[in-house]
Amino acid sequence: MITSTLAQLHWYEIIGPRFQKAIQYVLATDFSRLETGKYPIDGDNIFAIVNEYSTKPPSECDPESHRDYADIQIMVGGTERFGYAPLIDQVPPTPYDPEKDVAFYALAEEDLSYITLKTGQFIIFFPTDIHQPEVFHRQPGLVKKVVVKVAL
Repeated sequence: MITSTLAQLHWYEIIGPRFQKAIQYVLATDFSRLETGKYPIDGDNIFAIVNEYSTKPPSECDPESHRDYADIQIMVGGTERFGYAPLIDQVPPTPYDPEKDVAFYALAEEDLSYITLKTGQFIIFFPTDIHQPEVFHRQPGLVKKVVVKVAL
């Protein structure tokens, strides 16, 4: 997991060519003007998903992990908490879904560390990161967020 402000995102282009392309797209795009939906960047290798939703209590948010993609999650508007745990030996209660590239976990709130992101911040999750998105900060609120999926 990596997190910081968008002003620092350029430092992570070094991860690889796909990250470089994804990050350059993020830094050149005004997501506040985009409607919700999926936006291709480089076919199935890199694409962006623009979401708007209300954050929820942790009990209503499933921790998840991915195998084939890393997530670069960018806060366009609002505040959201993310639960995090390193993926070590936790077993998802339902099998990994390769079509959706997701496994969901049944983890207690105390088994996760939480970080709060505000507008203008980002967080990157890799396949070794269990993450719990959409968690409210103090109370439910409207969020606009972009998730850039980068094939690994």
